[in-house]
Amino acid sequence: MKKFLIISILIGMTSMVSAQLRPLTSTYAFNGLLLNPAYAGSLNVLSVTAVHRKQWVNIEGAPEFQALTAHSSFNSNRVGVGLQATRDVIGSTETMSMYGSYAYKIKTGFGILAMGLQGGFDSRTADYTKLTVFDPEDPLLSGVNNRTTPNFGTGLYFANPFMYAGISVPYILENKTLVIDESDLGLQANSRESRYYYITGGVIFPINDLLKLSPSILLRAQESNRFAYDFTGMVIFDKIAYVGLSYRNSKEITFIGQVILNENFRVGYAYDANASEITTETSGSHEVLLNYRIKLRNYKKDPECPVYF
Repeated sequence: MKKFLIISILIGMTSMVSAQLRPLTSTYAFNGLLLNPAYAGSLNVLSVTAVHRKQWVNIEGAPEFQALTAHSSFNSNRVGVGLQATRDVIGSTETMSMYGSYAYKIKTGFGILAMGLQGGFDSRTADYTKLTVFDPEDPLLSGVNNRTTPNFGTGLYFANPFMYAGISVPYILENKTLVIDESDLGLQANSRESRYYYITGGVIFPINDLLKLSPSILLRAQESNRFAYDFTGMVIFDKIAYVGLSYRNSKEITFIGQVILNENFRVGYAYDANASEITTETSGSHEVLLNYRIKLRNYKKDPECPVYF
């Protein structure tokens, strides 16, 4: 598998144009700000979420991802403001990102419609000195490459206590992330960001006073890449525990759970079991989420605010 990772890096570097992927968490259903800036302030309380994801356990150089998000509503729940900081590491490449979000919310007879914007930057470092290579003098695999680029995005989000739906393009600019030009040697690398289009949706079906069923879907379209989707089904027990399964068309089946410890704290966990050829090399991927919520002084009860999302 070490050879697999190194080969993957080489293929991406020696292509004239290659697309860089944005990380996706399996607990996205509990942390909508990572997908859609219009989600900011949707809960009408201050919500702070920390996520740690360890992908493909037992594989050296496999991806790791951490995120810290915070958002709240202001001005009588008419405005939402959010902030997210992320760290994504794969092999010798590390990406640090910081984005701020703003959402303007309109109350309708069916729920709340939010229009969101976000802006920020990505700082990428590729340290090729961490790699073991056959030729230390290889111009494409030597030294450290740093690049910081700005970006911005937008989205729409609609929600009420029983359903939600959203569409977003959180990163619009297709910035160059790695530029190495050794044309005199016939070598060139030009890596660019990928533009994603996200569509999300979910509903709540009451089964009885204690049980509720919550199916949801995430659709991801990316230029120059295949269409992707996640189907998730969760059962909510007495508004305290969430348990469910998710299927991703990259041949992953995910167990998802969340427990509401008290009014302020929630803990979530996701385990990805990979059914592709990589499954012989790894025991899967693990993800842990911690959420803290608190009512601010300007908090006003709004019956149209989401309860479960």
